[in-house]
Amino acid sequence: MRRISGFGALAAAAIMVAMAFSSPMAAGDGGKKWTVMVYMDADNSLETYGWLNLEWLESVGSTDDVNIVVLMDTMTTETELLYVKNGESFQVDTTGTDYDLPNEENMGDGKLLEWFIETSCDMYPAERYFVDLWDHGGAFNGICWDDTTFEEEGVEDCILLPEMREAFWGAYNTTNEIIDVVGFDACLMAMPEVAYQLRGLADYLVFSEELVYGQGFPYNTIAADLVANPDMGGEELSTTIAKEFATYYTSMMGYNDWTISVFEMSYMDQLTAAVDVLAKEMLRTLPVYVNKFTNDRAQAEEYYYFYDIDLMSFAENLVMDTGIKDVALKGAAADVVTAVGDGVVLSLASYPHRGSHGLAIYFPSTPTDGAFSMKDIYITIPFGQDTAWYDFIDAFANFQGRSWVAEKLSY
Repeated sequence: MRRISGFGALAAAAIMVAMAFSSPMAAGDGGKKWTVMVYMDADNSLETYGWLNLEWLESVGSTDDVNIVVLMDTMTTETELLYVKNGESFQVDTTGTDYDLPNEENMGDGKLLEWFIETSCDMYPAERYFVDLWDHGGAFNGICWDDTTFEEEGVEDCILLPEMREAFWGAYNTTNEIIDVVGFDACLMAMPEVAYQLRGLADYLVFSEELVYGQGFPYNTIAADLVANPDMGGEELSTTIAKEFATYYTSMMGYNDWTISVFEMSYMDQLTAAVDVLAKEMLRTLPVYVNKFTNDRAQAEEYYYFYDIDLMSFAENLVMDTGIKDVALKGAAADVVTAVGDGVVLSLASYPHRGSHGLAIYFPSTPTDGAFSMKDIYITIPFGQDTAWYDFIDAFANFQGRSWVAEKLSY
């Protein structure tokens, strides 16, 4: 889903920063504590916010301990690799690499993301790395749409989930670096389906179950926190991002529809196994409990896409459902509750989403058109295929024996 705008479009001239284009930047000296890499795909309706976020980064800038690097593409500029300093950004010379920038590139191409990570690690080595994917997000549908590519080629391209893993895997093979923190400054990406793609490639993820407002992450305060304490580790930076996000939107009148969470990837295998067992138990008992599943699903926290629900709240509903007597099924649901609780380091949400626990999951309830329907692309999602989750939701959505449709209860 596209990011939502929380205020009227700002005039680009009012917020566009002065960008200095100078001699090529020298490679990093290797003495930095952090390198922050922002993959800023503003080649679409988010262009205004791209300039705003770059300005926020420039309000702090790189230091002796922190590199801030941005790959930026907008509707009015070509793709540029920028090294961010206090007050201005410098164009980085990429001659001799696979991409000679500035040039109009497709930000929806995972190969470009891979190159960005590899090049940033090579030019600006550090002890720790933060990769931030900045753009529209579509949950399991992908991330980073490039509208110029669509206008020129007629192809609506984005980085699909398998493509995202290929990009991070390729970068790892070249750099041998596991990314300390991956941030998704994009809508609806806090899902096991997304996290599963970065297993073994990242330590912490920061993302949202719900839409993200146009302003995105508050980069000025996040950068200031990191520069003030460059010795922070991956978990501390991740929780700092989430807390600053929550503080920023809590302080703004009318911005009351948000979530943010941090997931520790060392728990990915536990979570995957727990969901797999639960899916198998629900498949086994579907003829008996289909109406119970329908009701417990309806009472779980939902997001912009109604087919995305909070995983833990659904599992908790199964555990507490007195109409479900199957011990194995209840045990499997309890294990999912435990796995989410173990893996989610921090989950913050506005009051309307107080039933959120940090991870949503795809759970359609009808086979055809509609807000709750099965989507053809999901059959390509590795998490759904490598667990029994796809088998369960396909059987559930197509089950003919449901005698009623549940309505969500109010708090």
